[in-house]
Amino acid sequence: MTLQKKEYLELKKWFDEEGKKVLWEMMSNWRGIIDKPLDAFYIFARAFYDDKLLNEKLGNNKSIKILFYRIDNEYHDFVEEVREKLSPNQIKSIILNFYNLDNIRSIHMIPGFSIPTGISELSYKLLDIKKGDKLFQPNSQAGEFMIDFLINHPECDISAIEINTSYILTSQLKLPIIGHQNRASIRQEDYFNTDLSTLEYNKVFSMPPMGMLYRDFDKRVNDKNLIELYKKNDFNTKNEWTDILKIISNTKFEKAIFIVHSGILFKERDEKIRKYLIDNGYIESVIELAPRLFTGIGISTNILLISKNNKKVKMVDASEIYHSDKMVNKITKDDVEVIFDAYKNESTISKEVSPEEFEDNNYSFIPRRYTNEEIDLKNYVYLKDITKIKRGYANLKKSDLYKRISRENTNNKIIAAGDIDDNFNIADLTSLTEIEDKEETYCVKDGDIIFSRGGSYNSLLIRNSGNYRILVNGTLYILNCDEQKIDPYYLQMYLASDHCLSQIESLNTGKSIQFMSINQLGELKIPKVSKEKEKELSQKYKMILDKKEIIRIQKIKLEEDVSELVSEVI
Repeated sequence: MTLQKKEYLELKKWFDEEGKKVLWEMMSNWRGIIDKPLDAFYIFARAFYDDKLLNEKLGNNKSIKILFYRIDNEYHDFVEEVREKLSPNQIKSIILNFYNLDNIRSIHMIPGFSIPTGISELSYKLLDIKKGDKLFQPNSQAGEFMIDFLINHPECDISAIEINTSYILTSQLKLPIIGHQNRASIRQEDYFNTDLSTLEYNKVFSMPPMGMLYRDFDKRVNDKNLIELYKKNDFNTKNEWTDILKIISNTKFEKAIFIVHSGILFKERDEKIRKYLIDNGYIESVIELAPRLFTGIGISTNILLISKNNKKVKMVDASEIYHSDKMVNKITKDDVEVIFDAYKNESTISKEVSPEEFEDNNYSFIPRRYTNEEIDLKNYVYLKDITKIKRGYANLKKSDLYKRISRENTNNKIIAAGDIDDNFNIADLTSLTEIEDKEETYCVKDGDIIFSRGGSYNSLLIRNSGNYRILVNGTLYILNCDEQKIDPYYLQMYLASDHCLSQIESLNTGKSIQFMSINQLGELKIPKVSKEKEKELSQKYKMILDKKEIIRIQKIKLEEDVSELVSEVI
């Protein structure tokens, strides 16, 4: 008997309203007795599959029988407790939704990520799922997406690849509950070496492991098509792009979706692959999603929609389209419609981008780079052309720093991004016993500007440093101004402006990516004016900074006066 969508939604509703609390309370009572968090799932599964049902639904699965033999020996009392306290439908609900329990994902009791309902619904629309479609899911994890797909598309099939044994067992235990085994297949093997020609599919959905570098690529991979694609195009990067190139190496797909983090969409090391995908028309759309959609991670994620023969790419900045819900953000049905409409029709958050525009932007796949309003600067110069930009000293270990911190005030100082504020005073910086010769290149002098790599993107012009030696740490960039080309005061005036911050937002890679690269910073457009005007504005800005310094000193004096008044009565 197959589970209908209505019943599936009722089971999910019970889990959301009551089941989560029930599950968490039972697991809390078992804490300290159960060695592995995943065994809790197997306890509920064993409670549902009595011997009769086990033989009926999974009689030929030796791995499941061996697993349940261990569960019976180690946790028999817990299995019976579940059977006594919960109905079969309630146990079903927990089995199907176990991996969606926020506590399990947020504290990493179970690895991986659940696919939020909103992202699944948006993906179905983008993939244009139709009757008879056959979907392929690499890295299927615990089968949540697979189950959702089967329920929502009863006239479609799905095949999956997963290498993790526990995930395979979990999926095998879920499938008989919904009764759609004849429309689903799951293999345990290495996706990179899967012979895609043996699978029937025309659509693909995948969320590759994020931040994974496949350093063992040469030893691990024996797929001739994938290896040839790398060699022919001289690709060096082995990360999430490898998962994508694997699909492209076999042309049977019509559309494919990959959920990826923002880092791979702009980094220079991946530019050659991005260029290849644009030149060969594989990218149909890039959609930047809101941050914190996945429990336990705050990184910005994006949907890459892959298809063939695309002349232009629809870039969609959907980073502001979401609803907040406690610890995570969610995409509602209405949000899905807004995002899908922006994908279909150009709007304030979407734009069709040509290959030439990608080339002009170093093949960046960050949507806001193209959807943000153009900064209106008719005359400008790039920051990289008027300054030398380098990162502060990033190799100073905390343990070494602590040893060198001086309790007494010295002329050797160290500055970090957190030190830049309205009350900045060189004398108040942390003192060091010494600054080594090799660190001298990371010290700043009057006329240099320091710029925070992330956060609020604060900047500070170094002035009146006197005899102080100021070592800049790795949280900051150092801008050495070419004073023949620009006055440092004029540059700092602009860097501290809201107009500059708007530029940074357009160059930045997303709300949850914390650091701006040197290449990105170098792309800042600095307004170009006549030398006379630049000098005039620089002098006025210098006077403003001088006044701010006077006010800072006066404020300190006033605070001291208040303390003296209080001391008269204490």
